[in-house]
Amino acid sequence: MKTYKKILLILGVILLTIFVYAMGINYYVKCTVMDRIKDIDEIKDVDTIIVLGAKVHDDGRLSLMLKDRLDKTIEVYNKLNIKKVIVSGDSEHKDYDETTKMKEYLINNGIPEESIVVDIYGLSTYDSIYRLKNVYDINKSIIITQKYHLYRSLYIANSLGIDAYGIPSSGEDYFGQTTRELREILARNKDFLTSLFNVKSKYLEKGN
Repeated sequence: MKTYKKILLILGVILLTIFVYAMGINYYVKCTVMDRIKDIDEIKDVDTIIVLGAKVHDDGRLSLMLKDRLDKTIEVYNKLNIKKVIVSGDSEHKDYDETTKMKEYLINNGIPEESIVVDIYGLSTYDSIYRLKNVYDINKSIIITQKYHLYRSLYIANSLGIDAYGIPSSGEDYFGQTTRELREILARNKDFLTSLFNVKSKYLEKGN
């Protein structure tokens, strides 16, 4: 019985240590980039936007989350002197294509096609930001996504040497958001490590 209790105690200490570590990294990632999240009027001399992909439904409809990101992109494009918009998402396979739908939406809402660069290999947040720097040679950019997602995106950018600012898209009250926020804590821990070791993206060629 004493051995059993000792094992439970050891397991409890291990789990507590993991939890404290994970929450510490989560807090660190958020704190280091809070000052990089800006309102549109606070940003000067940045002419490139990267908008991160999100779910596209089977019938081709944009998820509300993705639509909000693109609407914010259109707003920023029209208010600032933006020359290039990079749409980065998962279009690796023919049966699922985020970036084509993103591009179509932007064009249909007044952004010239020649201003849009399509990155079909933004398979993850880390891939999108890594490729921004190492494939498209962008060293200064505005990142557009939801605020909870901006912390990780900006942390990756900062770690990879990109002078990035984040503008949050409207809305945070999406279906399943609580679960998404919890998963994001784990994702921040994962990308803390991938950024630390400068892990190469799966694809290193331009995807447009």
